[in-house]
Amino acid sequence: MKISTRGRYGLRLLVDIAEHSNEGPIALTVVAKRQDLSEKYLQQVALLLTRGGFLTSVKGSGGGYLLERSPASMMIYDVLDLLEGNICFEEPVQGEENAIERVIRLHVYQKLDQEVKKVFEGLTLADVTKAAWFTYVI
Repeated sequence: MKISTRGRYGLRLLVDIAEHSNEGPIALTVVAKRQDLSEKYLQQVALLLTRGGFLTSVKGSGGGYLLERSPASMMIYDVLDLLEGNICFEEPVQGEENAIERVIRLHVYQKLDQEVKKVFEGLTLADVTKAAWFTYVI
């Protein structure tokens, strides 16, 4: 599994806005410049995050984006699930499943999915922005 550009941009956008939340609405041009990202692509990602309930758009002069809710209530799993689609290794069974396919599905893909979900479901946006090393990076 590889996180796509959409997923990576989305996480960077949310972390940037969370880190600068005390500045009011944040314009995408500012985030794009700070993060060295394509503003045009960032607009598409911001739209998805707004529709998904992670961001709020503020129109007009001084407008931009705000987090829809607190970083502590935003699960990284939910963000990636929204931006990546279903983030699992296991594919739905179609038709007859032979013994080898069943064993691989149950003992490889299902276990991978469980572990990935455990890691991401236990991680919030607040965890990422409050990581001890993060303050040294900015």
